[in-house]
Amino acid sequence: MRITMICIGSTGDVMPYIVLGRELKARGHEITICAFSDFASTVAAEGMIFSPISGDVKVFMTNIMKPGVNGVGFLKQVRDTLASIIRPFLADLEAACVNAEAIIATFFGQIIQSIAEVNHVPFIQTHYFPMDNNKATPISSAPGQNAGKAWNITSYQLGYTLISTMEKYYLSEWREERGMAPRKMEHRPNYEINGHIVPVIYAFSPLIMPRPTDWGENIHLSGYWSEDKPIDFQPDPSLVQFLQEGERPIYIGFGSMTGNDMGETLGIVLEALQQTGIRAILATGWGGVDVPNHPNLYIGGFIPHDWLFRQVRAVVHHGGAGTTAAGILAGRPTLVIPFGGDQPFWGNRMHQLGIGPKPIPRERLTVSKLSKALTLLITTKSYSVAAKELGIRLRMEEGPVIAANIIEKELRKWRRIEGLSEDIVPAPTPEQQEIV
Repeated sequence: MRITMICIGSTGDVMPYIVLGRELKARGHEITICAFSDFASTVAAEGMIFSPISGDVKVFMTNIMKPGVNGVGFLKQVRDTLASIIRPFLADLEAACVNAEAIIATFFGQIIQSIAEVNHVPFIQTHYFPMDNNKATPISSAPGQNAGKAWNITSYQLGYTLISTMEKYYLSEWREERGMAPRKMEHRPNYEINGHIVPVIYAFSPLIMPRPTDWGENIHLSGYWSEDKPIDFQPDPSLVQFLQEGERPIYIGFGSMTGNDMGETLGIVLEALQQTGIRAILATGWGGVDVPNHPNLYIGGFIPHDWLFRQVRAVVHHGGAGTTAAGILAGRPTLVIPFGGDQPFWGNRMHQLGIGPKPIPRERLTVSKLSKALTLLITTKSYSVAAKELGIRLRMEEGPVIAANIIEKELRKWRRIEGLSEDIVPAPTPEQQEIV
């Protein structure tokens, strides 16, 4: 089938889609990945079709993710970011789906589901963090990650009420132009589309968050969509030398986080490293700040996490879903400095799993707090033992295979209900048979 996979986000969001797309392509599907243009060459190198989203992913992520903003504030940032780009943004998404026979997408409200609805094609929702009502954990962008069952349930009701409010603002006119009913106000996810129930796949492991008992049968946990082939990376000789010449370092990086306070963040990090004497590899990300030379510090540009995290003894980062997954798959103790969005959830989960100290929200970060947390991170033996054991178990899972199995099963089910043939992959041509 011709499957369009829409992924709105940065590297940690897009790379799992490329891994899943690779598995689906190997099964005979034609895969289009729609993402920001930064990922065009990576997608093309995999032999998949690329469909661009206009704009700059760095600017987009900067506008959405700001330190200390979650809950209502986070959703307001999403609304404000979309306000000036909504028309070309929707046009790009529509263009990516013109010939699609099925659509798979990361969460962005009802926008992409609406495109699937008007095109009358199957839609599969994917998530990297909790977005479905349950008593065990609040909605991922909510404050109060440990406030209890009552708040956990209420947080989803509030979250989806706010999401519905935003979508009436920027999606109603688009739906009306296409003869669709207005977007309704809702307090929970709406998984009904053209007489079908939307399947949902979470791209993380039940070892990280057990599947809540109050989720519907359409909701699945597949395990992480991580690389299963060796990383083709040749490190700079200076990095090899740094790794060999002293005690194993830690990694510190904040990925796509950026903003006016990144210089202040860097200052706190450098002073904490100075106080503790810990050696570190520092990824500067997109902050655009200059880092002074120091014998205990290696300043790196882009270094693949899958390779780098195996070389260090612990990781410190913002708590993005992709970076968090890379750290725990490598079996490394983890300290999260969340900036916003779903990051507080992941920081809290790492601490609950016993693989790192309590997260320190970026707006509360001080030299004293970071120094104490770094010392705990590398001296608490239980963190390293738990992280190593968890990493071993996670690497035994086959997330992309399980997710692809779910996708194909659901596509056949959709076609069966529609009274269509359940053949979702065309028979190979004689030329393809010869290749096999």
